[in-house]
Amino acid sequence: MRCSSLVALLGMLVMPLAPALAGCSSEDPSLIGGGSSSGGVDSGSRGTGEGGTASGSSSGADGGLGPGKDGGTPSTGSSKPNCKFAAHKTGLTQLQQAGGGLSFNVYAPTSYDPQVGHTVVVLMHGQDSNGVAELTALWKPIADDPTQQLVLVAPKGSRPATNNDPAGANWATADLDKILTLMTEIDDCYDVFPKKHILWGFSEGCFYGYLLGIGAADRFSGLAMGGANTSFARQNGYEPSSAAWKIPVSDVHGTADPLNAISLTYQDKADFIAAGHVFTLHEHPGGHTISAEQVRMQYDDLKASTSP
Repeated sequence: MRCSSLVALLGMLVMPLAPALAGCSSEDPSLIGGGSSSGGVDSGSRGTGEGGTASGSSSGADGGLGPGKDGGTPSTGSSKPNCKFAAHKTGLTQLQQAGGGLSFNVYAPTSYDPQVGHTVVVLMHGQDSNGVAELTALWKPIADDPTQQLVLVAPKGSRPATNNDPAGANWATADLDKILTLMTEIDDCYDVFPKKHILWGFSEGCFYGYLLGIGAADRFSGLAMGGANTSFARQNGYEPSSAAWKIPVSDVHGTADPLNAISLTYQDKADFIAAGHVFTLHEHPGGHTISAEQVRMQYDDLKASTSP
């Protein structure tokens, strides 16, 4: 059964991480993927969007996504009586979930308007990161564009960094339900569209992101992934066809990626399309990198989509 909570999903995770990741990364098999690079490649990407129409959204003649049936409206509004933090706070703020939850950073631009609905972007960081670098380099430029309305949230994984840096971390499967709870907490503090939540992940964040995004697809309006693949999700029973709706996917992958071969992403594309999803692949000639320009393409691919 697919539902908004991943309690049932986590109960299924009986596959040890090392076998689950065999052939997916050349790094320590107890980890997933590698650290995110904000440098990336600045050109040479080519996006190929194919597949069926995502339910809850309309597909244009060119395969792109048009406005959702209800546009994600109405938004949650400016009244925030259930906010556990500071309602409508702008800038970059580091916070902590209560009850043993996750540390996270949330960013709302100075142009944030509490009377206007916003899209929430959830960022899942790479190995030994905490999400701040990815947020700042890759997503903040989009959020700072006054023509867009975004609130960014970057949770930090609960597992320690491999380099013993207390600022960094890695993901655990137990973190995934906490991310879903965090999404509700963010919605309770900002004026957002409840059907417009984009999940982004690169490298380690992509491996865990596909597991979360497929297992709780009804909570997201689009998946923006990069530098990895669905192998971890598949090993734990969540293939592309398992998603509760035809959620659109935008993926960035280097053809020369030395950690996670793009061949597995080609298979992901074929399987998502076969299951009726729109899957846009932005290939670039580089390695295990992603750039701000490529992330902007991912956002443009997904920004019009709404969840059911």
